Amino acid sequence: MQTLLYFEEYESKLSRTIFDKTDIDFVILRTTKNLRFFSEQYLEETKKYKVFVADYDNDINCEVEKFKKWCIQNNIYITNFLNDSEYYLEYANKFARLLNLPSLSEAQVQWVRDKVEMKKRFNEIGLETVRFAPVESKEDVINFFVANGCNRIVFKPRKGMNSIDTYKIDSIDDIMELDIEFKPNKYMVETFCFDHEWSIESIVQNGEVLDSYLTYIPNATIWASISNNLNCHMTVPVVPDFFKFSPKKLIQQIVDGMNLQNGVMTIEVFIDENGNVKPSELGWRLPGCQATTNHGLSYGIDIYKILIDIMLDKKVDLKYRNKIISVGDLYLPNKQGTITEITSLEDLLNMDGVIDGELFAHIGEYQTKRRVGNDASGWVQVMGKDEKDTLEKMERIFDNYVIKTKEENVVTYVKKN
Repeated sequence: MQTLLYFEEYESKLSRTIFDKTDIDFVILRTTKNLRFFSEQYLEETKKYKVFVADYDNDINCEVEKFKKWCIQNNIYITNFLNDSEYYLEYANKFARLLNLPSLSEAQVQWVRDKVEMKKRFNEIGLETVRFAPVESKEDVINFFVANGCNRIVFKPRKGMNSIDTYKIDSIDDIMELDIEFKPNKYMVETFCFDHEWSIESIVQNGEVLDSYLTYIPNATIWASISNNLNCHMTVPVVPDFFKFSPKKLIQQIVDGMNLQNGVMTIEVFIDENGNVKPSELGWRLPGCQATTNHGLSYGIDIYKILIDIMLDKKVDLKYRNKIISVGDLYLPNKQGTITEITSLEDLLNMDGVIDGELFAHIGEYQTKRRVGNDASGWVQVMGKDEKDTLEKMERIFDNYVIKTKEENVVTYVKKN
C-alpha cells in the first residue's frame, strides 16, 4: 500500500478527503509554527493518525533526520508527497526533497512562489506581463513610479497571499504614506493593469494539462473587498468567443516552461477587450475561496480526490456531467462595528440559486474590517445555468443582503480613482 506524506497547513476539505480514503496509508506533516491554526478539538480528533510535527525553528536537515528515525521506529515507508500550502511551500518541498520524494526543485519553488522570479520566468518563456521590479526602499518605489510617467502602479510583497499589504500607488504622497518596513527581497512594484482579471484553474498530470477551468471575476477581489463592492467568482462553462487564446494551451506553455509535473494550478490573468491575455500570478495549489468546489459542482467532478490520485501516480480520467453548469461564490460585504442587523443564514439559503453558505458575523458581535481579499461577513455558493444566470442571481442576493452596525465603517485608505 502506498504511504502519502501530506503537509497540512490547517484543517481543510482536502484533509478530510485524505482521511476518508481507505486504499492508502498517510502521514501528516505539521510544524511547530502552524500548530496554532488547528483547534484543540481537531488536534485531538486527528491523534489517531500518524502525525509528525517538525520544529520549524530548528535546522530542517536535523528535522528530516528525526523524521527518518521516527519512520523506522514506526515501520513507515513513505512513497509519495502532497503539499497544498502556499505559505509553507518552500519548507514542505525542501523537506520532501531531502527524503528523495517527488517534489519541486529550488528553482521551481521560486518560480511558483516569488512573484518577481515568477514574472521573469513568464517573460523568459515568451509570455508578456506588466512591467515589474523588486524594490528595497521607498526611493526605489519612487523611481519606478516616475519612470512609469507617474501613472498608477501596484506595491506588494513578492511572496504575498490574499492581497495583504497590496496597495495602489497614484502619487508620491501614497508612497511616502506606506507604513512598511522594507526588508531584503520582500517587496516589488508593477504597473497597474486596467484589463479585466480572470482566473484559470488547471489539473496537471505527468507534465500534461488534462484540462483548464475558467473563473469570471466581475470586480478585482482586493479592491471589491475594501470597498464592499460585489466580490464574487463563478465558473464559466464555455470559453468566450472573444478570447484570442486557448486557456489550456496557455497553461501548458507555463507548465512546460517551469517543468511542472503533477498537481493543480490556479492563476490570475488579465484579458483585454480584444481577448489578449497577460499572466499575472500563479499558485501551484488548489484555488482559494470556493473555486475548487465551484468547478467540481459545475463539471460533476471531485477535484480533491483527483489531486490525491495524481499525487499517488494514479491515472486520472476526467468524466464530466452531461450538462455543465455554472457555480460561483459570493463574499458578503463586511462592516466595522457591533452588528445590529444582518440577513440570517436561513434567509440567504432560501434565496434563488443559493446551494450553500456560511455567516461569520452575528448580531451583537464586533466585526473588524480587514484589508484582505477575503474580508467578508459570510459567503454563499450560487448555482446557475451559465455564468450570466449565476451573476444575475448573485447581484440580487447582494442587493438584498442587509448588514448594519453601531459603528459605521470608515476606510481611510480607499482612494477615489
